[in-house]
Amino acid sequence: MEQGHDVAYLLTYVYAEPYIFHSLPIMELQSKTMRVPHLIVKIKNPKDPYEEIFQTLSRLNREDGVKGIVVGDIVGAGCARAHQVYYEIMCEKLGMKLIMLLENPHNSTYEVLKEEISAGLKPVMNCINLDYFGEEWLGRELNETSIKELKALADRQGIDVCSEDGSSYHTEVIDAPLFKKSIEISKFNKAIGKEQRRWGERSWLYMDVKEASLKPKK
Repeated sequence: MEQGHDVAYLLTYVYAEPYIFHSLPIMELQSKTMRVPHLIVKIKNPKDPYEEIFQTLSRLNREDGVKGIVVGDIVGAGCARAHQVYYEIMCEKLGMKLIMLLENPHNSTYEVLKEEISAGLKPVMNCINLDYFGEEWLGRELNETSIKELKALADRQGIDVCSEDGSSYHTEVIDAPLFKKSIEISKFNKAIGKEQRRWGERSWLYMDVKEASLKPKK
């Protein structure tokens, strides 16, 4: 938006039920406070989602005139390398532009994380891998203080501080400069979710959000 682009949708691909990695109710509030429609696409074949993602982008390009996609992957880190390849292929076929804003010039995901916090984003850890994190991290806001603790923990555990491979934690943003109002999570349950991977099973502790609302910024 700061670069002058008109954002048509916030697009979410849902490939698991329940969708434990990010809270759909929180996403709806993000959509409302940003005044951008939220489009949810349920992936029927999560083992091979390429065709369904391609068809979604093709429809948005054809019917709504969407000319590009913006992704939150950190360039060159973790899963971003694979994501960039198949998004570039899709965009080339459709004549669309791929925008990856997190360019990571210092090849340091921690520097990217510090930049995001300095820009005014307020993420909370809504889903944690219990192999790496204690329960006290669930719901914790990432700020200038806590990311230092997160960096020390990541170094000890041998994981990426931004979890760019998606293996250790996930976040959701409750406030940002573009938000007209901030999001307040007033009630959630702590729930356990299992994720089957080729090499075994992961146990996730996640926020099952029951009550959340938009509040005037402090």
